[in-house]
Amino acid sequence: MSSVRQSMSSATALGQPAGGITCFYEVNPTLPLIRRGTVEAVGTLLLMFIVTAGAALPSIQPPARVTWDLAAALAGPAALVGLVVAFGAVSGGHFNPLITILQWLLRERTSVCTLTYIGAQTAGAVTGAWLAGEVFGLKRSVLVAAERSPWVAGEIIATAGLMVVIFGCARSGRVETGPFAVGTWLSATAIAVPNAYVNPALTVGALAAAGPAALSGAGVLHHVPSQFLGALLAFGVIRTILGSRLGR
Repeated sequence: MSSVRQSMSSATALGQPAGGITCFYEVNPTLPLIRRGTVEAVGTLLLMFIVTAGAALPSIQPPARVTWDLAAALAGPAALVGLVVAFGAVSGGHFNPLITILQWLLRERTSVCTLTYIGAQTAGAVTGAWLAGEVFGLKRSVLVAAERSPWVAGEIIATAGLMVVIFGCARSGRVETGPFAVGTWLSATAIAVPNAYVNPALTVGALAAAGPAALSGAGVLHHVPSQFLGALLAFGVIRTILGSRLGR
C-alpha cells in the first residue's frame, strides 16, 4: 500500500492525474525520462514506417488500386493500436506531440517531459520515414505525389475529434478503451479525410518520406497550423465538457 501511495503522490507532484490507471498516461511517471522518451521515439518511428509504406502500396501494386487504397488507409491506425497497447504503460503511448502538449496545457505533464517527448516523437518520425524509403527502395523524385491541397477544415475537424476521443477515453478511467477508440477514429478519418495527417510529428517526418506520404516544406506549413488549431478547439471542449483533470 505504501508503494501505491508513493506512486500516486509522485504522479500528483508531476502534475499528472492520480487515482487509477488510465489510457495515455504512463503507469509509473517516476520511471527515468530517458526510458519514457525512448519509447516515444521508437513507437513514433514504427508508426511513421507503416504510414509511409502503406501510402506507397497503391503505387507498388496499381492493378488492385481500390484494395490497396483501403489497405493504405487502415495500415497506420492498425499499427497505432498495437503500439499504444505495447508501449502505453511506459510512456502513455502518445506518438503525437498534440497529445503531449494538451496534457502540458492541462498541467498534467511537466515542461521538461513535454519537450523530451516532442523531440523523441519528431526524431522517431523522421527516422521511420527514411527507413521505409530505404527498405522499399522508394525514390522521392519519382514517386512523390504533386503537392496536396487538403481541405483545411477536414484536417481541423479530424484532429479535434482525435484529441476529444483520446482525452475522453483517458477520463473514463478504462485503460483498455483508448487504443481501440483511437484506431477506430483514425480509420474513419483516413477514409473520409484521406489527406489529413492529424499529427505534427508525422507531418514533419513526411519531409523525409518518399512515395505518396511525402510532403514538401510548403505542405508541412499547410498541415501543421490546421492541426494545432484543431487541438486548441479540442482543448476548449475538454476543459468545458470533460473537465480539466481526471475525475473532475
